[in-house]
Amino acid sequence: MAATVSMDRRSFLQTAVTGGALLLARRASWAAAAVPEADLATLGVADLAKQLRSRKLSVKELVQGYLDRIGKYGGREGINAFITVDREGALKEAERLDRLLKEGRSPGSLHGIPIAVKDNLDTAGLRTTGGSKILERWVPKEDATVVWRLRSAGCVILGKTNLHEFAFGITTNNPHYGPTRNPYDRTRIPGGSSGGSGAAVAAGFCAAALGTDTGGSVRIPAALCGAVGLKPTLGRVGRGGMMYLSTTRDVVGPITRTVEDAALLLRAMAGPDPRDMDAEASAAPNYSRWLQRGLKGFRIGVPRKYFYEENHPDVDRITAEALKDIERLGATLVEVEVKNLDLAFPTGFAIVLPEAIYLVETYLKQTDASATIDKFLSQFGPDVQGILGGQKGTDKAKPVPGFAYLEAMNTNRPKVQAGFKEALANVDALVTPTTPLPAAKIGEDAEVELLGKKVNTFFTFIKDCDPVSVAGFPALSVPAGWSSEGLPVGIQIVGRPWEEGRILRIGYAYEQATNWRRPPKL
Repeated sequence: MAATVSMDRRSFLQTAVTGGALLLARRASWAAAAVPEADLATLGVADLAKQLRSRKLSVKELVQGYLDRIGKYGGREGINAFITVDREGALKEAERLDRLLKEGRSPGSLHGIPIAVKDNLDTAGLRTTGGSKILERWVPKEDATVVWRLRSAGCVILGKTNLHEFAFGITTNNPHYGPTRNPYDRTRIPGGSSGGSGAAVAAGFCAAALGTDTGGSVRIPAALCGAVGLKPTLGRVGRGGMMYLSTTRDVVGPITRTVEDAALLLRAMAGPDPRDMDAEASAAPNYSRWLQRGLKGFRIGVPRKYFYEENHPDVDRITAEALKDIERLGATLVEVEVKNLDLAFPTGFAIVLPEAIYLVETYLKQTDASATIDKFLSQFGPDVQGILGGQKGTDKAKPVPGFAYLEAMNTNRPKVQAGFKEALANVDALVTPTTPLPAAKIGEDAEVELLGKKVNTFFTFIKDCDPVSVAGFPALSVPAGWSSEGLPVGIQIVGRPWEEGRILRIGYAYEQATNWRRPPKL
């Protein structure tokens, strides 16, 4: 017969209080352990989405974890990946999303995923500076289309990431908000212009981030920060609400920790956009379905001329090993040539400069109806002044000959496109280095050393990415190894227009076989 235990009211209350305290302690402990700090820089969107849907993890706990990590390692003296952190707004949205899930309401495809947004994409009610002091207090009333799409899919916006001012460079050494530092070596650049987004993903400040790419500005930060960066086909992702540099070249793309995550983000981002006349009207396919089909039977083009010349020895070594890995996965390597690459740089700049002067002025007119480049020239950082300004010592914006723009658009750009089209005619994709060298030191904005000589920093880092942007083709940068100094190096996979699914499949197979990425030690 079981013994009967009697308990007076005081004993009962003491037991209840103690038990309740233990239960709360267990819950607090579980919450703290749900996503250990190290996992914030490791787990990707797909893994986090599973935990959120199964309610093993709440959105608020995840958001709080990222905010705490930003507070610990970010800031002006830290990685400095963010210009604005929306702590209050992110936590409020997290609570709303948790309530929806608790009520059994169907979550979006990215329900509760915390992301960061490059600060040249409009966010309603949250300042959008473009990395410039001119727009320090500018708060848009409407989200950029891509931001609206991701919010609709359930994403939480943690904040706006640092960038090279008005996206006019590749160092993200911002004169107004400070330099973003590479999480793998704080003395190094993260790349640019989406350097804050690349660093935020690598450092574990968010699950994924948005960048924009005019000549490599998604792929370069991804490569230098050990992340995945996808430049979609021009028109795949709507650009309404973006601070344009070039309507002919600009695209919005995701920076993520895995190829699968890039596929998930791209599908949510893509689609029609009434504010972008170049946006594809149809919805994007489910890219994730194709990822695990392997590379057997694939033909991979290797354009050794130009792309494999004058690279850092570590880049040469790592790219060569990557090609061997791709071949071991069942693909056939085919030597190809991309013709007309000598036209790429002059064509690109003949297009970007005149478009940028018009487009930057147009955006500034939202805050000042009389805005012109000349009016605000003195408020730009020195390097942007050098691009938009006229002759040294003058305050006039540099005139751009109309004939040069028309020649670039109507003659030379089609020639560059034809060169890529021919190279891709009998292969599934091209593989190149993403950048000719690993991350430069902060401060090496003008020149960097490569192969024993000083070279132009900007033109050197965009060398392999910019021609793809001139053509408007899709490209993916995937981590491929480590330099002798422990810096990330990436390879670039270039595909035919609208074949993002194919390059994602190649990138996924390579990523899964090699697993090069590892989180930085902050």
